[in-house]
Amino acid sequence: MGVIQFQVERPDLLQAASSQSLVDFLMYDGRVIPARATLNGNILRCERMQSESGQLRLLWPRFDGSVHVVHTTSLREQADPYGLEVELARGQLSRLRNQFYAWSGAGLVSSPQLDNLIHDAHRSFRAAVLRTEAPELSSGAALLSMDLSSRATDLLCQHYVEQRLGYRRNRSAHLPVFLGCRLNRIPDDADAYCSAFNAVQVDTRWNTLEHDDGEYTWERLDELVAWAQERKLFVMGGPLMDLSQDSLPSWLRSWTGDLVNLQSFTADFVETVVGRYVGRIRHWEVVTGANRGGVADLDEEQRMNLVVRTIEAARQVDEHTQISLRVVQPWGEYLSQTRNRLSPIQFTDTLRRCGVRLGEINLDIRFGNTPSPTLWRDCLSLSQLLDHWSLLQMPINVMLTLPSVANGYGKSLEEAQASWVEKAVMMCLAKERVVGVYCTSWSDDAADDASMAMVNSQGIAREPLKRLQKLQDEYWA
Repeated sequence: MGVIQFQVERPDLLQAASSQSLVDFLMYDGRVIPARATLNGNILRCERMQSESGQLRLLWPRFDGSVHVVHTTSLREQADPYGLEVELARGQLSRLRNQFYAWSGAGLVSSPQLDNLIHDAHRSFRAAVLRTEAPELSSGAALLSMDLSSRATDLLCQHYVEQRLGYRRNRSAHLPVFLGCRLNRIPDDADAYCSAFNAVQVDTRWNTLEHDDGEYTWERLDELVAWAQERKLFVMGGPLMDLSQDSLPSWLRSWTGDLVNLQSFTADFVETVVGRYVGRIRHWEVVTGANRGGVADLDEEQRMNLVVRTIEAARQVDEHTQISLRVVQPWGEYLSQTRNRLSPIQFTDTLRRCGVRLGEINLDIRFGNTPSPTLWRDCLSLSQLLDHWSLLQMPINVMLTLPSVANGYGKSLEEAQASWVEKAVMMCLAKERVVGVYCTSWSDDAADDASMAMVNSQGIAREPLKRLQKLQDEYWA
């Protein structure tokens, strides 16, 4: 077992921002190693199953009131505790510098404002390192450096997105990216939907379609697919099965302990649904949440076998259909909460190495108080996540759930959601591998929380939808 300790000068900030159970370490090869963190006075003790060097990751507050995941640089184990604030400042500044020089080398044009922020972040960090004999002064300078680095990172991402989109639009007037939303019925205001989206994900929850064994309810789904085709929207179906939460039909729960019969029932359902819409739905999100699990206490190997059987069933019906797999918590938060051992990209890569024919990968991004949430991260983290998954050389769809809390993005929740979704969509548009961006809730009857839908209970567009309509006019009209 490995142990790394940190001297914390501001434990109040650590306790206010972070659940210590979500502390983990990012290894050089992308693996995520969970850690058991305990705060005793001013000492943060992190125990791990491995002793390798790695980057500490945890939540930390910014001066604007928001909370985001921050990193140290790669740290080795040593007898003396590290200074937490100084190491976090070092990590944030190093992350900023590395990305700045990587993008600058690829042609990014900086600005005087960005250069000044980077210079000031360096100066504050230097003051923090040179004043370690005065811990209060050192930690204060480190916190200032962290904030300056965060502000510089936001501005760097803004420059990157603007310049990348300018480059892409010079090559093509219309971006080859679908912008869609999940629907479980035809929207009351169809024109409002089509003014923001050019695609749709039709909801095919098993519990809704086959509430009773062998008895399917098709009317609403048939109408929705016909409407989407009439409006010339690209149609994605799914997810057909959710392994991250208990969404199976009640009649199936007695079979969840029998993997053979569970696979048989699943294959029959997939063949029935995919077969009904052959030629009308050409892209199916077959399974979501297989990397995390949560249904029927299936372990990783059992979930992989179920995914393989499910995809085989869909391929047997329509070998030309596009198959995608949704990955929840793509930064690997679940590794600190479950007994899983494979990181999200390791799970997906293992399936591919076993011969599973995946066409696309769907990354699930959901901040706030939702099932299987991702921890708050900045735009650079999203950019690096997309770059990391691009290594698989597969098209990527990003599934966005509006955050349920403002987290410093705006004065009101709606303004915060609008600002967040605009930044997230713009970053996705800047990436060549991203072929689709989908929001997960149109109306309050389909959302886990009414405040996370695109329209309110009266069917009136909320601010996030208005922002997406403007993006549609600018990049797809």
